[in-house]
Amino acid sequence: MSEFVHHADILAVDKQQNSLDLQLLVPENLYYFQGHFPAAPVLPGVVLTHWVLEYITQYFGKSVLDFQGLSALKFQIIIRPGYQLNLKLTQVNEHKYSFSYNSSHGQHASGKVLFG
Repeated sequence: MSEFVHHADILAVDKQQNSLDLQLLVPENLYYFQGHFPAAPVLPGVVLTHWVLEYITQYFGKSVLDFQGLSALKFQIIIRPGYQLNLKLTQVNEHKYSFSYNSSHGQHASGKVLFG
């Protein structure tokens, strides 16, 4: 039995001053697929937003302690094991970031993240 992982594999990173593009591969052994759902695994939306917060803190230097909320949150297409995703993060202003997850299957999720 393989060991579970908690993050997507980062295949490529393109960091600009106010934007970040990440190419991600969703592994088959991702922890969050356990029980969600056994016959047809789906990546929970809360994991997508958690990853967004982690990448904003890592690449833009924001503190999770300053997180205030999410807005305009949309989940359009489910994500399954093995999908290759493009995550686009854009700094709208000092306190707001937008994000979108896309793949060859279409747009999966989008929204805005607010910091204090």
